[in-house]
Amino acid sequence: MIGTVLHDRWRILSALGKGGMGEVWLAEHLTSGRKEALKILMPQVAQDPQFVSRFRREARAVNRLRHPNIIGLYDFGQLPDHRFYLAMEYAPGASVFELLRKQRQLELPLSLHVLGQMAYAVHHAHSRGVVHRDLKPGNLMVTGEDGTLKVLDFGMAKITASDVQESLALSTGNMIWGTAKYMSPERVTGVGDDPRIDLYAIGCIAMELLTGQPPFVGTSNEVLHAHMTQPPPIPSARRQGIPTELDQVILRCLEKDPEHRYATAADLFAALRKVPGYPAPKSDGRRRYVPIEQLPKTLTKPPPSEGFSNLRGALRHVADALLDKGFDDTGLVSGVAYLRDHERSLARLEAAQDALEHEATAVRETAGDREVSLRFAIGELRFAMSGQPDEAEEATQKIEELESRLASAVAEADRVRAIEQGIAEVAKVRADELERLKQAYNVLEGIVDDVLNKHAGSPHLEPLAGRLADLRAVRTSR
Repeated sequence: MIGTVLHDRWRILSALGKGGMGEVWLAEHLTSGRKEALKILMPQVAQDPQFVSRFRREARAVNRLRHPNIIGLYDFGQLPDHRFYLAMEYAPGASVFELLRKQRQLELPLSLHVLGQMAYAVHHAHSRGVVHRDLKPGNLMVTGEDGTLKVLDFGMAKITASDVQESLALSTGNMIWGTAKYMSPERVTGVGDDPRIDLYAIGCIAMELLTGQPPFVGTSNEVLHAHMTQPPPIPSARRQGIPTELDQVILRCLEKDPEHRYATAADLFAALRKVPGYPAPKSDGRRRYVPIEQLPKTLTKPPPSEGFSNLRGALRHVADALLDKGFDDTGLVSGVAYLRDHERSLARLEAAQDALEHEATAVRETAGDREVSLRFAIGELRFAMSGQPDEAEEATQKIEELESRLASAVAEADRVRAIEQGIAEVAKVRADELERLKQAYNVLEGIVDDVLNKHAGSPHLEPLAGRLADLRAVRTSR
């Protein structure tokens, strides 16, 4: 299979996984060059007479989801050998299941980070009428240095299970589609359309992240019975250090009656953010410099940033005050001029980098949405054409028109790459300019010290020297 060109669209690179539903392969899309996850479903699922309409309807619903914490669905269809496939976003990383297998339980900040992102993603899906129905650690990927969560398989539970099997759940002893450890009581009884089944699953996952075990363990039948009849354990009773506020959030998710859970995933997200220890949003980490004209005009309340920036403001104010008092030292005049020039250059470069980053984000999002929408529409036309050969000619013409538009959308990726190259070049120049600015401050510091030393004892300069000394002391203490 590896190296095979599949359906004239993908080159198979490696195997990603295999389960009861099918196989997942890492593939390169021949047109865009992007790596994608290609899920190929088992042949037997296509034998279900209800499957085709269900597959198409649910795939269309999942395709509408556009969220940074949800794996995107690019297109779907049927291979020449009649197996159905789904082409999805590829997110390299480790599943939460794998993390728990290595660590048993996660630290509180990481657990809250994962839970917050999951609630955020679920809210987006629910607001568009899509319920996951099978949230579990194996369907959660943590990717990137910042621990971005990606939720997999939205809608797959409904695509791959039949309504008949769901409705007969316990009354006939049939297998229930889903994972017992994370299944809500109403899901166990086969009444599983309420979106709050996902909130119950999040509560189960939260318990496992923090304590190493879901609320109930045992055989599948024992776990299902416990979901319906037993109260869940209090998380902090299993592990010390869990805040009371988080106990309350998890236990509310695990209410037997969905009416007693959070009304929406948005309410759950808001509650999680109030838990002590919830991680603050990360900044881009870039220190920004602005021209001196925009700085505060007093030294009694220096800028709130740390170290270098505090002394920067102090030096500039002292230098300007010396010039205002008539100390027209040649070095002082030129030092202030060089400093001002470097500050303005740096501010200009930062503005340019910000503009390029915003442009790249806008192009990436619009081009990506456009590409996904067009690919999905082409997939639908091909899918419909296979079942209606009498309309093949008209469908082929429409596919060709959409493929022309798709080529234009894919070309936008080249524009993004060019912008990203520009960002890298500006960032390098900005870093060089920052070093020059720091050198200019060092030079000015020496010049200011020389002027103050030359006129030591002057009543006009003592307050300035004292303020500068205070700022240096603050910087040193930090």
